[in-house]
Amino acid sequence: MSRVLYFAYGSNLDPEQMASRCPSARVAFLARLADHRLDFTYFSTRWSGGSADVVRHFGESVWGIVYQLDAAELQRLDRFEGGYQRVFLPVRDDQERSWHVISYEVPLKRSFRPTHGYIQKMLLWGEHWGLPQSYLEQLRRTPVSD
Repeated sequence: MSRVLYFAYGSNLDPEQMASRCPSARVAFLARLADHRLDFTYFSTRWSGGSADVVRHFGESVWGIVYQLDAAELQRLDRFEGGYQRVFLPVRDDQERSWHVISYEVPLKRSFRPTHGYIQKMLLWGEHWGLPQSYLEQLRRTPVSD
């Protein structure tokens, strides 16, 4: 069976959540998406607030985890990523090697504040995976909804 690389930067940083969505998913490496910034452009009914998206922005980076998973599970992941579209993005690993990966972004971007719980989940798993402290500090300063 063919395997693909998927870049997670939001709630899918949680490996238990990913395992429930894509049982074959295994963490491959930490990755950085250059010339993009993290924003919250989609309203998630599951979280009752904004959910993470990547937006092109020169000079900034979005950090996340690349999972390797069975290509057959992408259709299953698509169902969980309603409101998002599948895209191919260039990321770099911790040794600055380039990889072309699958990810998701919101095609019709708006602006929403994420909930405190959503940000806390991203921080918990971001710290677990060792995302850069400067990036985690940006997350901590994100305005949240009540």
